[in-house]
Amino acid sequence: MSFFTFLEEKITEILFQLFFLAVVAFLLIFYGVDTLFVVSLVILFISIQGLFQWCLYRKKRNVSQHIIDLVDGLEETYYIADVLPKPKEFQNKAYCYALKKACKSMNDEIGKITEEKQDYQEYVESFVHEIKIPIGALSLTFDNTKNYTLKKETDKIFQLVEQMLYYARSENTEKDYFVKQLQLDEVIHNVILKFRHSLMERKAIINIHDIENVIYTDEKWLTFILSQIVQNAIKYFDKQENKLTIYSQDNGTNILLVIEDNGCGIKASDLSRVFEKGFTGSNRNKANATGMGLYLSKKLCDRLGLKLDIASTEKEYTRLTITFPKGTVHNFSE
Repeated sequence: MSFFTFLEEKITEILFQLFFLAVVAFLLIFYGVDTLFVVSLVILFISIQGLFQWCLYRKKRNVSQHIIDLVDGLEETYYIADVLPKPKEFQNKAYCYALKKACKSMNDEIGKITEEKQDYQEYVESFVHEIKIPIGALSLTFDNTKNYTLKKETDKIFQLVEQMLYYARSENTEKDYFVKQLQLDEVIHNVILKFRHSLMERKAIINIHDIENVIYTDEKWLTFILSQIVQNAIKYFDKQENKLTIYSQDNGTNILLVIEDNGCGIKASDLSRVFEKGFTGSNRNKANATGMGLYLSKKLCDRLGLKLDIASTEKEYTRLTITFPKGTVHNFSE
């Protein structure tokens, strides 16, 4: 706030004082007081009043800046009413009281929503854990009876249920996050084994090489991320000779895991949106596409301290790269 803006706010008070000063000066001159003396008094009064207003402006500006700094320094700004300096003016006390009431009401509502969200998340997790048991039993039964058509459909249900679980947990990875040393090739082979029937059905040529690396991350979350990527690749195969290529590179500071397919690819105009929730792309209109796989993969990579990049050319290939920092600890995002 500038000094002139401050004066504009007090324009009524200033005009009244000037009017009163003009009346007094007129009366003094009317009753014979020396004009030069009266003018000197007027100049002195205006100077003192101007200095007073300037000091008042500096004080209010400092208080305002202090409040702004307090707000900017708070992560949870809805606690601002508890840290604001106590006002002295009667009107400002009323404003502060109203602000505290509003903040308390909002905090109560946030607490209620947080509790409801926690209850819902716990219900989803419990539901998923319970339903995975009969789904797993069905899948095993169809596998033993070599009914791979029904097994494939059962596995789809299992993957969607698993996706639901990880979506529910994606906001609180720190509660289910355990970093340990992993052999990258073992994780990849387990994921490929999981989708072996779908890959065989699409007659996919799988090329895996140079994946004998040690990485440090959470095994369950990484397995889920890789499953989403491989599942996406299978879903969008469209060639007579479908190919899935997986390899890693060591650039000295990071391990880069590359997963590439020769499917339908992604339009250049869609590439920047593939990690958005629910986005399926204008050339990838599959009836069973949820638009959640890559969204969750990106979100979980960010929280695990990993980097997920995508490159694609329509009708040629899609390549996803996961970057693992070398070391023993990843800091997940808050």
